[in-house]
Amino acid sequence: MQGLLFGLLLVPLIGAFACYLIKGRGGDLVPMVLAGLTFILSIAAVILGYPQGKAFLLGIPWVNWIDTVPKTSFGLLLDPLSSIMLIVITIIGFLVVVYSTEYLSPRNKDHSFEKPVGTYYFWMLLFIGSMVGLVISPNFLQLFIFWEMTTICSWALISYTKEEEALFGGFKALIMTHVGGLCFVVALTLLFVNSHSFSFNALDSLTPGIRFTIFILLLIAAWAKAAQVPFFTWLPDAMVAPTPVSAYLHAAAMVKAGVYLMARVAVSNTTLSQGAGLVMGIMAVVTMIVAVILYFIQDDLKRLLAFSTIGHLGYVLFGVSLGILGSTTGFKGGVLHIINHGCAKGLLFLSVGAIAYATGSRSIKELSGLGRRMPIVSAAFIVGLFAVTGVPPLSCFWSKFMMFTGAFELGGIAGPTLGVLAILESVTSFAWYLFVGHKVFFGQVSEKAYVAKKDPPLAMIAPLIILMALCFLAPLIGWPFLHYLR
Repeated sequence: MQGLLFGLLLVPLIGAFACYLIKGRGGDLVPMVLAGLTFILSIAAVILGYPQGKAFLLGIPWVNWIDTVPKTSFGLLLDPLSSIMLIVITIIGFLVVVYSTEYLSPRNKDHSFEKPVGTYYFWMLLFIGSMVGLVISPNFLQLFIFWEMTTICSWALISYTKEEEALFGGFKALIMTHVGGLCFVVALTLLFVNSHSFSFNALDSLTPGIRFTIFILLLIAAWAKAAQVPFFTWLPDAMVAPTPVSAYLHAAAMVKAGVYLMARVAVSNTTLSQGAGLVMGIMAVVTMIVAVILYFIQDDLKRLLAFSTIGHLGYVLFGVSLGILGSTTGFKGGVLHIINHGCAKGLLFLSVGAIAYATGSRSIKELSGLGRRMPIVSAAFIVGLFAVTGVPPLSCFWSKFMMFTGAFELGGIAGPTLGVLAILESVTSFAWYLFVGHKVFFGQVSEKAYVAKKDPPLAMIAPLIILMALCFLAPLIGWPFLHYLR
C-alpha cells in the first residue's frame, strides 16, 4: 500500500516533466497514459485501503529544526475523506486530459490551438499531482505546500493562451487566492506556537479563543480558494482559460481544495464551537444567494457555470457547518456533494466546451436549436443540468436532500432558517437552468448553432458519456465511505 500511494503521487508529478520535453501534437498519447495510470493507481489504493484510515510516514524528519510532537514527517494519509477526493481528482483529471487531446487543436472554432501543447500537459499533470498530494497529506504543513502548488498551477493554466484577458484572469486568481494562503500561514504559525504540532487534530488541544482564531483563519483561506464571498470574483474571470482547465478547476481541483480543508478540520476535531459552525453556515448560505442572483445577468455559458460552482461550493461548506453544529446527516451530505457536484459540473463544462468548439460561441443569446445539430452534447448538458440542480435520481439530489434534512434536524432557529434559504436557492437555480437549457437546445436553429454540423470527435464525446453515467452512479460510489467519516 505504501508503494502504491507513493506511485500515485509520483506518476503525475514526474510525468509532468516528461510531457514538458515532448514537442508537437504527437505528445497527446503520453499525458493520456500517465493520467490514466494515475487514475488506476488511485482506484487500487482506495479499494485496498477501504475502510480504514492509514497514515504512512517516512522515518526521516521532514524539517529537522521544527520541534513538534509528534515529529513532523513527510508521509501519506489514506482515509474515507481522502478516498472520496482521490476518486474525483483522478477520474475527472483523466477525462479532462483525454478531452484536451482534441479540444486543443486547430479545428476548435472558439480558439484555434496551433502551438505545441507540451507546457499545457506539464501544468495539467502537475495540477493533478498537486491535488493528489494535497488530499493525502497527513498534516497541515505538508498540505499547505501542495496547497500553494495548486495555486501556481491554476495561475499558469488560466493564463495559458497568453492573451490579455487570460493574463489578467490568471493574475487575479493568483493574488486573491494567495490572500487565503497568507491566512493559512498565520494559522499554521499560531497552531505551532500554541500546540507544537501540525497535526490535523491539534486544534482540540488549544484553548477556545485560540482554537476559534485559527479556525477563522483557515476558513478565510478556504473562502479564498473556493471562491466564496467576499473572494468570489476571481473565478468568473478565470473562465478565459481553455474549457478543459475550467472543468478540472471547478469539478475536482483548486476550488475543491478549499472545501476539503474545512471538511478535514471538521472531521479531525471534536471541540469546534457552535459559533464556528454558525459563521461558516451563514457565510455559505450568503454565498449561495449571491451566486444565484448573479445567474440572471450572465450571457456566457461558462460564466453562468462559474457562479453555479461558487454556489455549490457554498453547499459543501454548508454541509460541513451542519456537522460542526451537530448534524451528522448534514455533514455527510456536504462531503457526498463533493463527488456528486464534481461529476455534474465536469459534464456541464465539457458540454459547453464542445458547443464552443463546434459553433465558436458560448453566448446564450446567440444559441438556440442545438439539440437538432449536436444531440449527444445536448443530452449531456441536459443531464448535467438536472444533476447539478438536484433532480432525482441524479447525483446532487441525494446530497442536497441530506443537507436539507440535516438543517431541519438541528431544530431551533438557525438550522431551519438556513435550510429554507438553501431550498429557495435550489428551486431558483433549477428554474433558471431550465430556462437556459430550453433557450439553447430547443426552438429554431440559430445562425451560430447552424455552423455545428454534428457532435465533436470521439475524444470529446467519450468523456461526456462517461460523466453522464457518473451523474447516476456518483452517490453509489461515495456512499460507502460516508459511514466511516465521524
